[in-house]
Amino acid sequence: MKSCIIATGNELTEGIILDKNSKYLAEKLKYIGYDTLKITNVKDDLPLIKLSIREALEMCDTIFITGGLGPTQDDLTVQAVSEFCNIDIVLNEDLFEKIKQYYYNKTGKYLSILKKQSYVLKNAEILQNPLGSAPGQKVQVNGKTIYLLPGPYNEMKSIFDSYIYNELKSDVKNDNIEYSLYFYGLTEAELMQEVSVILKNCDYSTKIEEYVGPSLRIRMQKNDDFEPILEKILSQLSKYFIGFKSLEISLFNALTEASKTLSFAESCTGGMLSDTLVSIPGASNVFKGSVVTYSNDSKVKLLDVKKETIEKFGAVSEETVKEMAYGLKKIMQSDICVAVSGIAGPSSGSEQKPVGTIWFGFLTNENFVALKEVFSGDRNEIRKRATYFAFWNIFNLVRNQNP
Repeated sequence: MKSCIIATGNELTEGIILDKNSKYLAEKLKYIGYDTLKITNVKDDLPLIKLSIREALEMCDTIFITGGLGPTQDDLTVQAVSEFCNIDIVLNEDLFEKIKQYYYNKTGKYLSILKKQSYVLKNAEILQNPLGSAPGQKVQVNGKTIYLLPGPYNEMKSIFDSYIYNELKSDVKNDNIEYSLYFYGLTEAELMQEVSVILKNCDYSTKIEEYVGPSLRIRMQKNDDFEPILEKILSQLSKYFIGFKSLEISLFNALTEASKTLSFAESCTGGMLSDTLVSIPGASNVFKGSVVTYSNDSKVKLLDVKKETIEKFGAVSEETVKEMAYGLKKIMQSDICVAVSGIAGPSSGSEQKPVGTIWFGFLTNENFVALKEVFSGDRNEIRKRATYFAFWNIFNLVRNQNP
C-alpha cells in the first residue's frame, strides 16, 4: 500500500515549528507495511493545498492531511478537499453540540466561531477527538481514502492511534522485517565502503544519527536468514558497532543488564548528559543523579576539587576531572562516576586549549581513566558531541566488564 502525507500550516513552511505529525505517521505506517511516497509541507493557501491533494491522489492509495481543521479563516483543509473532490460540506448538529460542550467544560465559555468545526464533508466518517475540539474525518474518493486530522500533535496522534492504526494494520499483509544497526565514530561513506558489497542484493538505507554516526536499516523477508549478513558486517565494523538501538538506549540497556548505576559531574555540558539519559523511560533504575558545577567555585565547594589543582592545571584538565569524579563518588556512591569539563566556546579558548577541548574522567570502583578530545562545531554542537562521546565510552566500559 502506498501513502502520502500532507501537513498544512504557515508555521511549518516558515520554520517556526518542526513537522512532528508527518514523522510520527510515516514511522507508524512503515511499521505496518505502508510505503510513504511523499511528505508535503504546504502553507495555508487554498490553491496550494488543492494542488497537493491532486498530486497525492495521483500516486497514493491513502492520504493523510494534518492541520487546517480549526475555527479560523486560515483553516482550509475541509474546503480544499470539498472543492477538489467535489464533496459537499454539511453541518453536523450533534458534532456542534459536542464541540460547544467540550469548549465550555474547558473554559466556561460558548464561542460561535467553533461552529465552523462542525461543518464536515458529506458522508465522512467522523473520528472523535478526545483531546481537542476539531474531529478527524475519513472520506472515500474513487476507491482511495483521505484522512483529515487536526494539526496539534497530541490530538493527531490520539485520533490516529485510536481509530486508524489498527484498521490499517488489519488491511495490510506485511511479510517484511527491518533490522536497524547503529554505529559510532565513522562516517556514512566509511560505512558504505564496507557494507555496499555485502548488501548488494538487499534492500537497505543509511541515516546519520547526529553527533554519533551512521545507522543502517536492512529490510528482508521474515523467513530470510539475517545472521550471515550481520556476521559479515561485524567482521569489518565490530569496533564501531553500538547495537540495534540508539546509543543512549543501548547504554541504558547495558547498565540495566549489568545492574550498574551511573552519575555525572558536568561542567561545560551543563546537564546535557543527564537530560539525554533521563529522556529514556526507566532511567531512574540506573541513574542516581548529577551535579552541575559550572563555575570553579562550585567545583571546589560541591565536589571537593582543590583550589590549587584548578590554579595549577586549570578547570579543563585531567587533574580537575579526576578530582571531580572522586568528589562525585563521595556524594552519589554510583558504580560509574563520570566528570566532564571543557571549553564549549565561542570564546575563552587558547592556543594550548582551543575551543572544543573537553576532558572526561571515568571512575569505576577505584579505576580511573581520563580522556581528552577536541570537538568542532558551535557551542551547542560541541556540548552534544561531548555528551555522546561520554556515552560511547561509558557503554564500552560496561560491556567490556560484562561481555
